[in-house]
Amino acid sequence: MGSSDIFSKHPASPVSSGGHNKELITIIIPARNEEDNIDVLEKRLLDVTEVLPFNFEFIVIDNASTDRTRDKIKAICDRDPRWKYFRFSRNFSVEMSLTAGYHEAGGDAIIVLYSDLQDPPEIIPRFIEKWKEGYDVVYGVRTVRPGDPAWRNFMVGIAYRLIRWFSEVPIPTDAGDFRLITRQVRDALEECGEYNRYLRGLFAWLGFRQVGLPYERQARVRGVSKAPFWDVLLFTVNAITSFSLRPIRLFTVMGFFMLLICILGAFVYTYLWLIGSAPPGITTLVLLSLLGISLNSLGIGILGEYLGRVYAETKSRPKYIIQETYQARSDGV
Repeated sequence: MGSSDIFSKHPASPVSSGGHNKELITIIIPARNEEDNIDVLEKRLLDVTEVLPFNFEFIVIDNASTDRTRDKIKAICDRDPRWKYFRFSRNFSVEMSLTAGYHEAGGDAIIVLYSDLQDPPEIIPRFIEKWKEGYDVVYGVRTVRPGDPAWRNFMVGIAYRLIRWFSEVPIPTDAGDFRLITRQVRDALEECGEYNRYLRGLFAWLGFRQVGLPYERQARVRGVSKAPFWDVLLFTVNAITSFSLRPIRLFTVMGFFMLLICILGAFVYTYLWLIGSAPPGITTLVLLSLLGISLNSLGIGILGEYLGRVYAETKSRPKYIIQETYQARSDGV
């Protein structure tokens, strides 16, 4: 992964609740340039977790922030040894932030919470309730998306449905990364070694007992979204090509369809020539040529996406590089 397990997989001495026999819950917090949200994040997380009968650890994965996110998280680590900080050497994408967080997590249950607080921490107790009912994966299902532009909400909705239609495993619609998984699911995820990954699809592929939990997503209070239009588009392409061969198969079907049209057209033009009323056909030939070129170009592009994935996997590079880690010792040193 680019880093060994630097920190112990056992909870540091809990600050808010005593007792070492309680189950440990890990909260993974991906962050990139979220300095304006860190203070509110800490307060809301502690308000929720300190009243729950569990031990907690908080793992922040800093995806090479360029603002004061690093300094603020390290200050929290200094006053609360349950917090651990990991910083990437560059931006390795949010999927790798999640991958690193799951790898480092030591909890009996593991929850992902984005640092922008659009997924409210107050939903965490409901996740834990479902876990205690026997579910291995509890994923949040977004019912509303306030604060985002209407065009983006529309595009994201279309993207989710395209991903579900193309996928060969049932990937839940409108489910994000805000979820709880058990240690057993995390261990199974560790067996999935691919470099190009779509974690929401991987969890669907892994199986286990899963349930969706509807919730209202909140508007971003501070900062700006780190996912512009092109990121949404690339996210969709990555998700589809990670879990489906249907795009390539669709071009096989279209190839047969175009062949049938050509055969039918040949019969029609032969008949018209025999009765002496064959049309000029220059326009038809041009349009058919352009259609064939367009289909070939699109098909080659899709095939290239799959070949590019094979190429990336064969290089066997680390999924991410951790440049810095930080955790204050429980004795205050």
